[in-house]
Amino acid sequence: SVNISSELINLRSYRLERVRQKLTEFDMAGIVLFDPVNIRYATGSSNMQVWTLHNPSRYALVMAEGPVILFDYHAARHLVEGLESLDEYRNAISWFYFNNGPRVEEMAKRWADEIADLVKQYGGGNHRLAADRIDPAGVAALDRLGVSTHEGQNIMEQARMIKSSDELNMIRESIR
Repeated sequence: SVNISSELINLRSYRLERVRQKLTEFDMAGIVLFDPVNIRYATGSSNMQVWTLHNPSRYALVMAEGPVILFDYHAARHLVEGLESLDEYRNAISWFYFNNGPRVEEMAKRWADEIADLVKQYGGGNHRLAADRIDPAGVAALDRLGVSTHEGQNIMEQARMIKSSDELNMIRESIR
């Protein structure tokens, strides 16, 4: 019989390690993920995946050598309690037009202040941050703080290319 619990823990550990390997390979301090598929891959967590495809107000920061921080709705903490792949949970700062209208620049600055502080704290002097998808206001706000943003979807796609035996078992079980 298959112990799903230990398989899931192994799966999440493997996936996070794959992301970190690629971050190191691409010389990135970390990656900020908005795509819900990428958030799930790197952290094992999901919440309102269809909604966040349209309104990217949930995100994760994965540092190459440092914490994995999930930024989510203030009332969603219970969805990830006990999830070993996360080091920290913080309330998300949504800075997109749908939520903020004319306050996009102001909120993007608040968001970037927090992200830049984390990159500078855990990046070991590396201020290169990958992003799987990010609006121009976020790029500009990070740039003003000395954090350069770089293509991150390629990192995530390359991380996912090689499957672990646990992933293959879960895929087979899903198909069955």
